[in-house]
Amino acid sequence: MKEWPKISVVTPSYNQGAFLEQTIRSVLEQNYPNLEYIVIDGGSTDGSVDIIKKYADRLAYWVSEKDKGQSDALNKGFKRATGDIVAWLNSDDMYLPGALETVAKTFVDNPDVDFVFGDKLAVDENGNILRYERHTHFSFTAFVVIGSTLSQCATFWKRALFEKYGYIDDGLQYSMDYEFFCRIGAHINAKHIRKYLAKFRWHTSSKSSTPSERQRMEHNTARDRYLRSVCSGYPEILVKVTMHLCRAYWYTKQGDGFYVLRGICRRMLPRSLRPRSL
Repeated sequence: MKEWPKISVVTPSYNQGAFLEQTIRSVLEQNYPNLEYIVIDGGSTDGSVDIIKKYADRLAYWVSEKDKGQSDALNKGFKRATGDIVAWLNSDDMYLPGALETVAKTFVDNPDVDFVFGDKLAVDENGNILRYERHTHFSFTAFVVIGSTLSQCATFWKRALFEKYGYIDDGLQYSMDYEFFCRIGAHINAKHIRKYLAKFRWHTSSKSSTPSERQRMEHNTARDRYLRSVCSGYPEILVKVTMHLCRAYWYTKQGDGFYVLRGICRRMLPRSLRPRSL
């Protein structure tokens, strides 16, 4: 490729020293030729700063200071970003080798696309694979009524979307990604890459592993804001069933019919009996 588009990756971090170095290395070891990597630390006291300093000469910018939380840290980073394409990678997640090159080529080959997302691996604290999580064609309606139809750690978008629709809502502590994707979802031309781009880490101290009432409230508030428009007067349950059927068709069409059957089996089991690998 004659000219690689600049990709800006922002990592917000606070006391994630156990995983932070793996996250940083997964970005830098992409060896992507036009990378801008920004790390925003919230004033960690667990040795994270020493880890960041170890790689400081390869970072476009980093800071360690008290902030208002993850959303505030993200906005600090994104407002400094100058890349054509942006993304955020949390300090306990990782990119898979070649992810940035794959994303860049997708944007270059599809100039009308402004949002790209891929699949992810769910891993445990030690990096062992728990589950292969695949996605399919993006539907704004499906995203609102179903929820987890894409993975934040494997998403990339044009920075120009911030100028049109605003930055991350810094009043949110948990559902900032869902709210932002809802806000832009009706306007984007999104493309799914049928490749694993990132690893999402489940561990006892992660926000995702410890859902709270605040998290549910934030999610439902954002969802309710767009629910009426996507349902267009039809009963929500009807729209939801229709979207599940559409997604089953899209998955099958892309060659993931078995993945659909496995997902159905998984949901039929009580949570306590679901195999970690299913």
